[in-house]
Amino acid sequence: MKYHQLFVYVFITFSFHLTISSSKRLTHAIIRGEVRGNGSLPNGDKNAHLLVELRLTRNDRPRSIARIKIKLYTNRTVSSFNFPFKLKYPLAEINPHNTYTLSARILTEKQAKHLIINVIETPSWYHNIDKLSLLAYKVTQLSGTEEAFTSELYTNKQSGIYTCAVCNSTLFSSKHKYNSGTGWPSFYQSKIEENVATHTDEKYGMIRTEVHCSKCKAHLGHVFDDGPQPTYMRYCINGVALQFYSDKNENK
Repeated sequence: MKYHQLFVYVFITFSFHLTISSSKRLTHAIIRGEVRGNGSLPNGDKNAHLLVELRLTRNDRPRSIARIKIKLYTNRTVSSFNFPFKLKYPLAEINPHNTYTLSARILTEKQAKHLIINVIETPSWYHNIDKLSLLAYKVTQLSGTEEAFTSELYTNKQSGIYTCAVCNSTLFSSKHKYNSGTGWPSFYQSKIEENVATHTDEKYGMIRTEVHCSKCKAHLGHVFDDGPQPTYMRYCINGVALQFYSDKNENK
């Protein structure tokens, strides 16, 4: 049966694999996503498969960095499809100055059908993840929580700004910091609103509002509505997810 593509798109999210070694360095990253589409799949072709591939694009001569094959054999006609994938690739192969292409293709005995090509430009802050401490990695990349009253920033009373520990985006100001008594650095508002994003967190049987860096998606903490005036908000932030710059760097 001839494959006829009607509509195809890919959802991509990033997560990172931590290799426990003597150097405690990240060695691989993982792209998790889904290939979805409307249209028929090869019917009765036992060799048909979906190929998801991460390639380096240089001088119009792509080089494969990592690939994964998903078997597509089916003996029935379908009008739509949804295939999740997890593609693991070595960080040593990634250069922030290069451009990478994520492609998805359906391969059969008779043809190779391209589904989508999505260009991924590695951000400049990407390799900062490799430099994080184990605790900072657990908090920012795995949505962990540091122990209360353990961060030096909790009692910090200096004037300055607080930035993301991963990408250095400006997040909070000492002008909005206050002593919440919780054991974590707390702020009643962000310094630059668009740099701080939220979403609903339903883990552990609770419904909370999670806070993360809008640029690199690093987990920061949670926000509650029991703060002081004028916002009545309490941004409860893990100190290990922040970097502090004193007033001389306020305009950073």
